Amino acid sequence: MTINLFQLHGRARLVVGVLIAILFSSALMSCSAGKGEVDLAGNSGALYERGVMYFQSGKYEEARKIFETIMEDHPYSNYTLDAQLSLADLLFRIEEVDEAASYYASFVTMHPGHSKAPYALFQKGMSHFKGVLSVDRDQKTTRKALFAFEDLVAGYPESQYAEKSHELIMFLRERLASREFYIGNFNYKNKNYKGALARFANILEKYPDCTIVDKTLYYIIRSYDKLGESERARDTYSTLITQYPESSYCKDAKKFNLDIDG
Repeated sequence: MTINLFQLHGRARLVVGVLIAILFSSALMSCSAGKGEVDLAGNSGALYERGVMYFQSGKYEEARKIFETIMEDHPYSNYTLDAQLSLADLLFRIEEVDEAASYYASFVTMHPGHSKAPYALFQKGMSHFKGVLSVDRDQKTTRKALFAFEDLVAGYPESQYAEKSHELIMFLRERLASREFYIGNFNYKNKNYKGALARFANILEKYPDCTIVDKTLYYIIRSYDKLGESERARDTYSTLITQYPESSYCKDAKKFNLDIDG
């Protein structure tokens, strides 16, 4: 039966018209949305592109959900690894660095031969690097960053990230050496000379290339002298003037104890 609006009158014609408009509009929306959802659900590439678009436009929560969906619902897709790295980059961007480091580490562990493995390892190091604290604080994160950059240099020496990793390694080693000196000097000031010597010795053993070795040797001399171990103090002074003849600590050490060099 065909409804002819022109044969209806008043309120009846109005009601029928509204119903037809609603049904027509709903059908169009259903078809359009349905097609879009089906396309995205079945096409991880399109889904990934949308996630990247959200990421680039600062819609981080939307992007995060999409990357996680790809990893969970499309584990064998060609875009799964890209989604994992993009998710790690997103977490790095929003300062959730511990979780970012975990995703980067997982990528490298599972795919060490992948072309983006050096990048992931570098970013793992940078994630930890963001948490590096001053020398008066715990340096656990500093060590994690150092290990990541050392692994990169050892495993991917030709990588474009190797040179920068070398620079960061030197900085982090210097930070760890300074931490040891900070504790050693604290012990020295509190007359715990044996405790101070243990920390200073760690610097010479673990970080012999750092810039505070001459200062460390000087404080070893002072610590030995405080303990009455003159011979060891003289031996350390000999090492200081031999290895660092231009250091200001050579003169300081000699002034500190005129009998120290014989």
